[in-house]
Amino acid sequence: MYVSDMENNNIRAYTHGIILAPMAGYTDSAFRRICRHLGATCTVTEMVAAAGLSHRSAKSHKLLNYTEEEKPIGIQLFGNKEEDFERAAAIVTNMGFDFIDINAGCPVKKVSLKGSGAGLLRDIPRLCSIVRSTVKASSIPVTVKIRIGWSPDEPVPDELPSLLEEEGAAALAIHGRYRSDFFSGTVNAEAIRILVEKSNIPVLANGASESVESLIALKADTDAQGVLVGRGSLGNPWIFRGIAGTPEDAEIKPGELKSVVMEQLQYMKEYIPEKHLYHIMRGHLMNYLKGFEGASALRQKATRVSSDEDVEDVMTTAEEFKFSH
Repeated sequence: MYVSDMENNNIRAYTHGIILAPMAGYTDSAFRRICRHLGATCTVTEMVAAAGLSHRSAKSHKLLNYTEEEKPIGIQLFGNKEEDFERAAAIVTNMGFDFIDINAGCPVKKVSLKGSGAGLLRDIPRLCSIVRSTVKASSIPVTVKIRIGWSPDEPVPDELPSLLEEEGAAALAIHGRYRSDFFSGTVNAEAIRILVEKSNIPVLANGASESVESLIALKADTDAQGVLVGRGSLGNPWIFRGIAGTPEDAEIKPGELKSVVMEQLQYMKEYIPEKHLYHIMRGHLMNYLKGFEGASALRQKATRVSSDEDVEDVMTTAEEFKFSH
């Protein structure tokens, strides 16, 4: 899959953009829409089990819901069996997604210790075989998300980009930590840069999303074509606006905090039953209220919201707190 093909398939916004990284439990349709409105060039679904899709699991299929506002959008699959990826790719290839992303980077134990996610970095032949099977079954581009290795003692081989390209991968996203680091510690920009230099397909850098400045520096230091924005976007979707413009553009304007949260809540209502809605919203509120020094009482209040009025009340207070301190 060459760049011209990717442009025709509308995924250049992924390979050369500012992308909301997939994060299980957080980057659902509502949050993806919010991030697109605020400057993300592309989105990716939460991690979906290839085995679940191939066996028609209702839980897995729910994760496929998206709106046109989120496009360009990719679907991220995880698993460790070629036949599951092949069947899953055949199912999703005609559902309007712009690409399929293979997860070979998730460090969570229940995923990686079963040979999926980052576990595939310990079995490069299997990873290559999975890419080959997915490409074979798909009429849309296939991309791969990896880490720089399982541990400092088990880094990925420098030739990995070439191996994945040979199997048909259209792009590669690299998280600059080892699986053993999980989500903490310094991002190794140099390790990403070495793989960028070895790659003939576009590479996206991931891992340093604590600020606009850190992401801009990561892109510059690695020579990557694009950046994936992960945990730094949770509760702060304005980070996309800052990367697309200037760091000052990431600053929240009066009224925006409340309006964005209420907009997200309305989107969530489209697909989340009311009995689960506010429980899920509480988690998002905690992200939005992160960093509010001295607002512990407000955060406590956020953990008990059970109506639109409760959410609005919390955010009205949050606005007052933020812009009067």
